[in-house]
This record gives sequence, C-alpha cells and structure tokens, in this order.
Amino acid sequence: MTKCKLILPVLAAVAMAGCVTTEQMPDGTTKIRFSDEAVSSLTSMMPNGLVTGVAGGAGSRGLDLVPTKNPLGNGQYLYFNGQYDYTCASALLYSAKSGKELDPNVNEGCRDRYFQRQLALKTAGKPYDRAAPAYDADNPPDAYWARLKGQTVAQLAATQQFPTRFGGLPRVDRNGNITISVGFMGVGGGQHVALTTTPQRIPVVMEDAGFAAQMRTQAAKQNTEIGDWTTCDAVLAYSSVVDRGARPANIAPGDYMQYVVRFTVSSLSCKDALHGYKSASR
Repeated sequence: MTKCKLILPVLAAVAMAGCVTTEQMPDGTTKIRFSDEAVSSLTSMMPNGLVTGVAGGAGSRGLDLVPTKNPLGNGQYLYFNGQYDYTCASALLYSAKSGKELDPNVNEGCRDRYFQRQLALKTAGKPYDRAAPAYDADNPPDAYWARLKGQTVAQLAATQQFPTRFGGLPRVDRNGNITISVGFMGVGGGQHVALTTTPQRIPVVMEDAGFAAQMRTQAAKQNTEIGDWTTCDAVLAYSSVVDRGARPANIAPGDYMQYVVRFTVSSLSCKDALHGYKSASR
C-alpha cells in the first residue's frame, strides 16, 4: 500500500502533462495508456527502491533466447533480458528442465560474472540491477544470487517455447533440399552445456518458389552447397535434456558438451540481404 501511495502523485503529474489517456471499458473498468514520454517520466520520478534496472532482475518479461549485445560495447552477447551470457543461460536452462543444481564451478562463475557486470554497467552509467548488493570477491553475495537464480530457474521451468534470433548459411544438398542450422551468439570453448535442435539442420520451405529455384540453380552453377548469409527468427519448443556422461579421454575439453538441452523448431522465418523475408517451417 505504501508503494501505491508513493506512485499516485507521480501518475497525477504525468497525466497533467498529457502523457496518459484513459478509456472507459464496457465492463466498467478503465484502461490506461502511457506514451513513451510517460514511461520515461515515471522511471525518472519513481523512488530508487521501485526501479530495479533494465539489466537485472528476472521476470521483467517472458524469458527468451534472443541475444542482446552487452551495453558496455565489449562485443559480448547476453540472454534472458540481458542478464546472462550464453554459458550461464544454457546452464540455467539445463538446471530448470532437469531439476538438477548447477555445477558448483559453473554456479560460482556465473555468480561472479553477473555481479562484476552490474558493477561495470553502473560505473559506465548504463542501466544495471540496482537491487544487487556490492560485489566482494572474499564475501560474495550468495543470498541475492540464490534468489535471482531461483527466480530465473522457476520461470524457465514453466516456459516451453523460446523465441530466438540467429544468423547462418543455408545449404542446398544434391537433391535440392534447403536447410539451415540454428545457432547461438556467444558460443565459445570450455563450456559444459550446449543448446541444440533436433534435427540439427532444419528443412526450409519457402513461400517464394521462384527464389527457392534460383537458390538451387545458383548452388548448382557454383558447385557449392552454401547459400548467402541469412538472418532468422525462430520459436524453439523445449524437447528434452541429456547428460552424456563424463568426457572421453580422446576428446578435447573444448570439443565436448556433457549437458545438452534439446529443442524442436516450431516456427522459422528468414531473410537475406537481397530478398527480404521468406517463411519456413518444419
């Protein structure tokens, strides 16, 4: 109730500025619409305790696998509303779907990187998790991390479909079948958890039959299976998790993923630099 009393004067001020409109609904309720200016005004005028920051805190929207670039401009890609790098996002997904706790080393690494990133964002004047306590390597804020991790895992456990965006090279096989492989930005060596789709290469069905024929003809002329760079939006449906067991001695650590989260592709649409959107489906 106290929070509501604090917000009411702010709402009144924004309404007086003409940034809020209301509409009486047939059931007697009132629909309130906020302009972009209103949202900015509300954020700036709210007490700090009511604004947790854009980068932190689970649950600000449905968690997805659309990568976003780290606001620090270091080329890093982040997932789940900009909260976690690929390694941590994958590990949290595996934990959520398998019911198993994170590997202790992975957990500590994800915890440390999260708080270090919040400090760097704060120092750079970027949006950050304002509720996160200061990071101390000798006394890390485990309680806050446990709450944040628990919220994320609970939300992921209840989510079955994950939108994503990726780039890739379509392939045309000798029979003229066109496929593309779903990829994730930020994948690197030394990771123990992987996200993958079954099948790995997704059959593509194009609405533009003429362009599909052109792609097949071009591939045949150039004696190649590789098409032009393509950007795709997809919805991944959770399928299963697999523990492949300890790494065999003949496989390098960077080439082996023990824990795998599998998805099927429920929808896919792609475009390249010249031909605009092409719909695709399994």
